[in-house]
Amino acid sequence: MIVSGQKVYVCGRLRGMTRRSLGALSAAAGLMLTQRPAAANVIVLGRSSAGRVVSDAGELRLGFRLKPQAGIISERSFRAALGFVAAHAATGAYSQNQIERHTGLGGEQARVLSLFDVLHPVEGRFSYADLIVARAASRLHSEGVGFPMIIGVALALEQRGTRLSNVRLAEAPWGELLQVVEGALAKIDGQLLLPLNGVDLDADEAFARAEESEQAGDLASAERWYQLAARLDSAEAVIPFNLGNVLDELNRPREAEIAYREAVARDPHLADAWYNLAVLQEKLGKEDEALASYERAIAIEPQYADALHNAALLLMRRRNFAAALPLLERIKSMASADADEARRLAHLCRLEIKESERRA
Repeated sequence: MIVSGQKVYVCGRLRGMTRRSLGALSAAAGLMLTQRPAAANVIVLGRSSAGRVVSDAGELRLGFRLKPQAGIISERSFRAALGFVAAHAATGAYSQNQIERHTGLGGEQARVLSLFDVLHPVEGRFSYADLIVARAASRLHSEGVGFPMIIGVALALEQRGTRLSNVRLAEAPWGELLQVVEGALAKIDGQLLLPLNGVDLDADEAFARAEESEQAGDLASAERWYQLAARLDSAEAVIPFNLGNVLDELNRPREAEIAYREAVARDPHLADAWYNLAVLQEKLGKEDEALASYERAIAIEPQYADALHNAALLLMRRRNFAAALPLLERIKSMASADADEARRLAHLCRLEIKESERRA
């Protein structure tokens, strides 16, 4: 159970969430993010971390010490705590002991599948659908498939609206799991291991290397890794969003704009991508487009203070003080670092509006 006031450490990345949006949603829920796992009350296992923290045998190996009594939850459970998705409501008919007995999974293996949202227990009870998925996972493991790959396949299938139990899978000679469709083998469109220059690499690993390069200031390497991640995962919007940030840092605004547009094409509700696109459009002198992009960001996230502030400033430069004023009033009502500045600008808007009325 996660409650307000707790410190949270996120292991891996959360799909579709930028660092800013993760911080904003956590703060709104009364949670504090920490970069120190030993200080956290709750460890969130991002789905992307499976390849790093799960052994082939299905054991969880975090590689860091936990605070006494710290809890470990899945990505979906954390999203539910943030109000991002609905929690699973129905309680299942099977206990974990029954799942183990009917499927051949060990207790740690069933727990790992639950922590990576392959199984969906509610209050320790599993549904019949979970039982069937657990059997499929157990069968794959008995055929020599490691649990990180089983988890990756299950999550890739979930993105396509199906579950592990609903498809036939076969292992290719190079180790990749493929879907059997009418007797032929077909790739599963998702974050699966792909042979690349003799080395197994997936989108999550490429993304992690890109972030490491970006944080180290090696923007050229970061660009290459983000581009590779974008090819390996054609759905995740944060990948082209981050690529756009790198290209902007490299002073290549036209290419950055293309990357941000790719991000919003993949996920039209990614407010940060609309905001960064707006900032870039403003730099390029595309004020009408910038204003429209700010408005999209604000429509998605009405409390997005930076977007409200920038849009208001742009409207003020265009002498549209009547349109800027309500945006500034909204910032004033928020616990924002921009509140004092918004108060000053709102006063200026009122003076300009009064002057305009006097002249009329």
